Amino acid sequence: MHHHFCAFAGHRWECNNPECDCFDHPVSMENGDHSQCRIEFRACPEHEAEVARATAEAMPAEPDPALVEKWQDRPHCECGCAEAESRIVGFCMWCDHTYARYNSEIEDLHFAKHCPGAPEQLRQSAQARFLKH
Repeated sequence: MHHHFCAFAGHRWECNNPECDCFDHPVSMENGDHSQCRIEFRACPEHEAEVARATAEAMPAEPDPALVEKWQDRPHCECGCAEAESRIVGFCMWCDHTYARYNSEIEDLHFAKHCPGAPEQLRQSAQARFLKH
């Protein structure tokens, strides 16, 4: 059993889904000690329906064409992630990078060396953290 945080209601909850993967390590949450790992925000079973309803109400019927164009025009990542054929676990808001695995070191490497759209302050702070690894 492992924990998630229900941001909808503001509480931790126990999850027994063996499909959940750790954000910090490329293993299932059911394997090993994850007490020091970051906790995933995921609606608990009690609030899943409310979250789905609230999300549906907040979403426009048609996407804003200007936002779609802006999203599609993001700079291309320089790390080669486009060729990755694995499951995507996340993406970058500053370029079209996709994460097949995710942890803070991978994120720092991406911003420090590969993300052409990252603001300079983000790039510098990632470089400083990356050098500490």
